[in-house]
Amino acid sequence: MTAATAIKHDPSGSTSTEAHVGLDARLDDLRAWNISSEAVYLAAGNELQLLYRRVMTVRDCIRRATEIMSKGKADEVEANLRAAAAQALSAQDLAVERGAALERLSDAARSAAAGSSEVALVFRLLDYVVLVARTHIEAMTDARDELGPFTHHVQELVESGQRIARDLDERVRLLLNSIHESRAVATELQFAADSEGGDIAGQFDKLLAQLDEQRAGADVVRDGAQASFQKIGEAVAGLVAGLQFHDIARQRMEHSLDNLARLKLLAREGRLAPGGEPLDPALRGAAVNSIARLEMAQLASLARLYEDKMGHIQSVLGVIDEEVEASDQRLASMFASGSGQNAGRSAIAVLEAEAARVRARFQRGEKNRQRLNDTLAACVEAAHPLIGMTDELAELEHALRLAGFNAAVRAAHVDSGDDTIGYISREIRDQASIAKDKADDVRSGIEVAVAATNELGERILPAIAAAEDGVSAAFAAATGTLGSIEGECLEQLREGASTANGLGGLVSAITKLMTPHVKGCAMMLSVGASLAGLSAATAEDGGADPVAVDAILDELGKSYTMVEERDIFVEVFGRLPASAKGSAAPAPASDDLDDILF
Repeated sequence: MTAATAIKHDPSGSTSTEAHVGLDARLDDLRAWNISSEAVYLAAGNELQLLYRRVMTVRDCIRRATEIMSKGKADEVEANLRAAAAQALSAQDLAVERGAALERLSDAARSAAAGSSEVALVFRLLDYVVLVARTHIEAMTDARDELGPFTHHVQELVESGQRIARDLDERVRLLLNSIHESRAVATELQFAADSEGGDIAGQFDKLLAQLDEQRAGADVVRDGAQASFQKIGEAVAGLVAGLQFHDIARQRMEHSLDNLARLKLLAREGRLAPGGEPLDPALRGAAVNSIARLEMAQLASLARLYEDKMGHIQSVLGVIDEEVEASDQRLASMFASGSGQNAGRSAIAVLEAEAARVRARFQRGEKNRQRLNDTLAACVEAAHPLIGMTDELAELEHALRLAGFNAAVRAAHVDSGDDTIGYISREIRDQASIAKDKADDVRSGIEVAVAATNELGERILPAIAAAEDGVSAAFAAATGTLGSIEGECLEQLREGASTANGLGGLVSAITKLMTPHVKGCAMMLSVGASLAGLSAATAEDGGADPVAVDAILDELGKSYTMVEERDIFVEVFGRLPASAKGSAAPAPASDDLDDILF
């Protein structure tokens, strides 16, 4: 005997409970699932709140890290690097001037050296002339006493000239040695610069280009992260809003289960409501048929609703999972963007290491730059006394010419004149003039050399020192700030990475929480199939009072306050229940995302 036939033919006015045992068990399972589903969806909501907070924390960490790399202190680094580059370029230009001054100094020193050699030669020749004069005068009986003092005086002058010539030659050689050493150091500096990648100013330009690249990369990461986390935030908000369908669905399920409980009461007591009047046996089949038809439609609608909503939720969770993975990759790219020997290092750390390399290169050249300054300072020191020496030669030339003239005058009155003494006097005067001319050549070269050394000592070398000090100071500030930036960035990124750790697992856990709806839908469909059997079995029952049947329908529709329920009621019975007045209660307004999540 089927449940339907028991309801239809039991003459006692009650229905057989045995016919409903299977349906009752399924209804109990469905009610238990409906109750437990609230906890599931509350747990899912809590997990979504946690996911949202953690994702937003990761977003804020990336934002703060990229802002550190692209603003504030990064501006300081750029300003310091540009200042260092400008100072390096100034030092580089001054180094060119230093080289030109060194060449002028070298040419002038070689010219002075040539003049110095010729001066020395003149005084060696004068020494010989004096020897000849002394020999000749010693042979003159009458003029010996008259002209002897002349030879002694000239001898003293020549010895002074030879001494000055020696000092001049020694000083010029010292100058040439200092110049040679300076040129050797300058060549060494240039070779080192060429072997290490060109001029230091160019290295600063490369650093600035790298900094610009890192800042642009940070902007890209920030913008990408912002778009990604905006997408995640919107998706989570959509999920939270979507999960609110369950509140309405659960209430609808409770209404349906309440109506289905009437089947139990009909089977056990023949009543539609506890304490109510038993139904006329002729109406019981109509009541079973009405309940079965109505709730079969309601359960089918709820099953479709759960399938649609949960399908959408699963899809959105997939999007969130993809974006979470993308955020992990962004964090990884910021933590370890280097390659080769820089693999595993942060972008800013790579830049800092490159800056440190350039700084070390600059410092390696400090010793040679100091050597060059020292040798050039020695050039300055060696050149200055040379002017005084040429002044002494000019005074000596005058004394020699005067001595020679006096000797010629005296010789003219001795023995009616002496041609040899006159010749010697002229020779002394001529060689003195030659010495003067050669001393002037030396002086010209020395003046050029002194001008070059003055330019080096008073302008070029101090300016180079100031520029190099500027490079060191700006570089120290830049690398110090880079270290600070890296520390702050890594602190933010570590926090972000720590917070991001396990986000994928959290999404998976939420996904898993959503799977019980499959079982619930199966229960709904199973109960619906049983109701379809009851409806078919009682469909032939007739003869029931239509007014009484309408009263039963109105009783079933009392709890239906939602638009969806009433629409199905209309679909099944062609009219609204009598309790429906005006429009159905609207669905709850969606809350603000911050209210939902926080």
